Amino acid sequence: MVSTKWDWNEALRVAREDAAEMAREEGMEKGRWTTLAELVHKGILTIRDAAKMAGMTEDKFRKLAAL
Repeated sequence: MVSTKWDWNEALRVAREDAAEMAREEGMEKGRWTTLAELVHKGILTIRDAAKMAGMTEDKFRKLAAL
């Protein structure tokens, strides 16, 4: 038999887990941007290579990395 009773505690737990996962993903993405931008600033990577690694155009990368 399946229970259809709404459980607020379970709903909040799931929402927190989802929010934590999203925050982890955003943090990893920000770290990736920071690393790529630093490598470009240090002359280790070209903007073209960094943009390609980031999966975007060179212009978009320049804007986001403030280059």
